[in-house]
Amino acid sequence: AVCPDGLTESEINLAVAERVVRNLQARGYTVDLLDEFDPRLDSYQANVLLSIHANTCTDYQDASASGYLISTADSRRNSGNDQLLVECIASHYEEGTQLSRHFGLTRDVTDYHVFREIHPRTPGAILELGFMFNDREILTTQHDLMAGAITNGILCYLEPESPNILATLQAPDPTEPPPLPTVFSPDNEG
Repeated sequence: AVCPDGLTESEINLAVAERVVRNLQARGYTVDLLDEFDPRLDSYQANVLLSIHANTCTDYQDASASGYLISTADSRRNSGNDQLLVECIASHYEEGTQLSRHFGLTRDVTDYHVFREIHPRTPGAILELGFMFNDREILTTQHDLMAGAITNGILCYLEPESPNILATLQAPDPTEPPPLPTVFSPDNEG
């Protein structure tokens, strides 16, 4: 997405993703920052894949066009790990940014191509940070805040010390193989 004044979705996404990468690396995690159409996504295995985006710059002249969206693939909704990842990130992102969560998910979000490319055992989510028109201030001035909230959400999933996010979902299986890289795929194509 590109706003009439030239603000691009890709510059917002990359600014936030780079900060999340640094935050997680500072905690000792191996993190890969991939492009949206990166060939390495084919059967990519990781403990987490989060694809970061920003929503349209359209002026809907409606205050409800504000807030964030987060989802996993429709085809993976029954996966406890995918849903736990979504809810961990949503909980921390909403708390940290004070943006409201939208549930009006489109096929572009729930059937996002990356979900079909990554390894089936890689928990994946897509996050629309906010709307580029109505949430412009936070999207352009609060990259550290957004990245901190996302980092906390990922850590909620990777280090589930207190299983208080969703009592009905399982934490990741501790018998799984050792940690793989955490992947962020900002949309750099906007």
